[in-house]
Amino acid sequence: MQNSPEKARYDVVIIGAGPAGLNAGMKVSAQKALSVLLVDKKRPWDKPIPCAEGVGKLGLEDALSVDPSWIRLVISKATFSSPDNTSVTYEDKNKGYIIDRAKMQYDLANTLSDRGVECVFGHKVVAAQPPHNGYRKLELENGTSIEAKIVIDASGPVGLLGRQENICWKPYDLEPAYLIHAKGVDVPLDAVQIQTGQNIAPGGYAWTFPRAQGEANIGVVVGNRFRAKVNIRSLLENYINEHYPSAEIVKRFSGTISCGYKRETIALPGFIKAGDAANSINPISRAGISEALISGALAGNCALEMLTEENPKELQKICRRYEKSWFEKRGSRHLKLARVKASLYSVPDGDYNRAAKTLCALSPQEITMSRIFKASLGRFPRLVWALRHLM
Repeated sequence: MQNSPEKARYDVVIIGAGPAGLNAGMKVSAQKALSVLLVDKKRPWDKPIPCAEGVGKLGLEDALSVDPSWIRLVISKATFSSPDNTSVTYEDKNKGYIIDRAKMQYDLANTLSDRGVECVFGHKVVAAQPPHNGYRKLELENGTSIEAKIVIDASGPVGLLGRQENICWKPYDLEPAYLIHAKGVDVPLDAVQIQTGQNIAPGGYAWTFPRAQGEANIGVVVGNRFRAKVNIRSLLENYINEHYPSAEIVKRFSGTISCGYKRETIALPGFIKAGDAANSINPISRAGISEALISGALAGNCALEMLTEENPKELQKICRRYEKSWFEKRGSRHLKLARVKASLYSVPDGDYNRAAKTLCALSPQEITMSRIFKASLGRFPRLVWALRHLM
């Protein structure tokens, strides 16, 4: 790990050391004899972007080789609570994980360093220029600049790089989130908990994800159209006071989540968007870790293909293959979710309450996803999408 870049020119520069950037680096660094730089404004394990640390098992294992030490807990259930606290528990046969995101990012960064990738933290990339003579110029916040044949932009939802070019560069449907790491809470260790309600988290939901015995990540996310109408910190404090009055707050986090999706250009010759910079987050569940890892892996493979090609037409084909691969993996589903998301804002609390009571009439063994659909679709069709993507 270094304090500043050693070279003025690299084969590949990866901007951002979150899950997308790190996993892109894992793919690129598998090819020896390349000069690769990973740069971020901070060390990714010191203050990882706040999140609930929940991931689907299949998505995570599809994206990379999982070290068992990254897994805090195995999750088998999701409990949905309606505004009036009627709860329905769904058991997922595919299961999920609560991960130690900071440790995962620390280990991946060290692996990249061991492979010869220059890992430079404490420097923000503020501009990425269009190509000139086969290289792109990157400007750092401290006034220095470097060049790269290939740039992978995994800088997050508000990096805003690439504004001069025909590529996705801004976040869609940016939503505020606020959460805490709490101790002194009694929560099931095998279940995540989700609660909706206009007074709880308008346009979004509150969540409780176990972290360890007596510990949990507890937070709220609010729909973009409500962000100026509520105090999100007060919403979370009210939720904690009602459900976890004995909670001891260890840390507080706040951030924004890009929760929209459009099918736009996410790759140009020599410039590849990945993770949140490509709006990869699930619009309804707001899940993003597996999505970022998958996106980063695809971006790393795309970069390797670009390095061996000079023909402009062939480079455009590589870009299209990357975009198609992402769309098939996650983008197609995200596009559908983004289109129906707005309708969920208008679902009244009473619908959620009545739907939960309808599902409570089923025994736990009967609560399968298909039965949730069957019980909800006829009477509450707008709830189906929300229930489908809680895990």
